[in-house]
Amino acid sequence: MEKVEWGWVVFGKPRQFDQWQRTWQSWCKGVQIINNRPGVQFGIAGSNEHFEFSGYMELLDAMETEGPYLIANDTWFKTHNSVLWNRLLRMFLREKQHPNGICGDIRTEVSVFSEKPSPYLSSWIFYLPNRDCLVRFRKCLALAIQDAKGANFTPEYTAYVEDWLSPKNRLYGWHIKSKEQTVMERKRRSIYMEHALNVRLMEEGFHLVSMGDNYQLLYRLLRLLDRIQTRLFAWGFYPFA
Repeated sequence: MEKVEWGWVVFGKPRQFDQWQRTWQSWCKGVQIINNRPGVQFGIAGSNEHFEFSGYMELLDAMETEGPYLIANDTWFKTHNSVLWNRLLRMFLREKQHPNGICGDIRTEVSVFSEKPSPYLSSWIFYLPNRDCLVRFRKCLALAIQDAKGANFTPEYTAYVEDWLSPKNRLYGWHIKSKEQTVMERKRRSIYMEHALNVRLMEEGFHLVSMGDNYQLLYRLLRLLDRIQTRLFAWGFYPFA
């Protein structure tokens, strides 16, 4: 299995991070950490200007090798089944990946909006095969942040996002209810940036690839468990990090 340079964007040190490091230390050729939580001495201090998205840009600037790279945020420790993700990634990394592909946790729901491509990659984890892809990915990320700032979107798309942010039942939409405008605005902007990044990646000519393409049964199980874990975390029924 080829060793990778890992990158993390976190908000403080996750309590399971040391366990993750013990699991992956023999398969890493470096670990970079951007920490967006002020006052916590762990990794490189991040600006948090655009949440994990600015963190990713700062993380890419900190990478030291020629790749490949795995970058992720700390939802790994909260709303994803880390045991099965560890297993999937080890299998995935044993295979030769497309030199112009960005791999990740893919979403395939049908979209009628140009602002939201289908399929698209969730923004919590990405695999970048080489330095050229890293440079181009960073360019797409910078453009996506600007796209989201401008928010020059169709009324239909913005209405879709608002409906997702304020769902009518607990099994659909955003899983954390908040009346704080800053919290809602952060999530709104994050959705815009996630979708805009995928649009830019496709325009750049990248292939967007699921890490689970060759392991469909395991990946389907993972997606189901992740959805359950996300809901339990949101409802306070399960003590994740």
